[in-house]
Amino acid sequence: MNTFNAIDLIPGIAAIRDDVLVNRDACRTGFARNLHDRLVVKLDDITVDLGKEAETEQRLAAERGTIDGDQWYEFYHICTSFERKWVECGPISLLDRIFEDVVFEGETCRVGLEYAHVPAAELEGLADILDTIRRRMGIAFIAARV
Repeated sequence: MNTFNAIDLIPGIAAIRDDVLVNRDACRTGFARNLHDRLVVKLDDITVDLGKEAETEQRLAAERGTIDGDQWYEFYHICTSFERKWVECGPISLLDRIFEDVVFEGETCRVGLEYAHVPAAELEGLADILDTIRRRMGIAFIAARV
């Protein structure tokens, strides 16, 4: 994300969450409703993380203009913890886990599993919402089966 600003992202996430709930109510299958519910939980987690990032941003911004303050502010914006957790980690599946962490001799390596995307028709409108999240927030959610 080029211009990360947690405070600007919070209302966008809230609006998308509202869209997910409205779309969920129109779903015909329990499968699609379940995926919508899972996305709502993820969006709630994102909102909490954005609140934490906003606090960090305010704290670091208050120190700008000091000897170390400008440098810490710049370091922070290279890649925030929010970006590492939600953006840089690759696609996040709402269905099956598509990555496994393998530990060998004290080192952890993330290994991608083979998976298939759930067809958009089975998502009952959720595919469009996931695309909106990716375009606006940079977070790639998918519905995948292993």
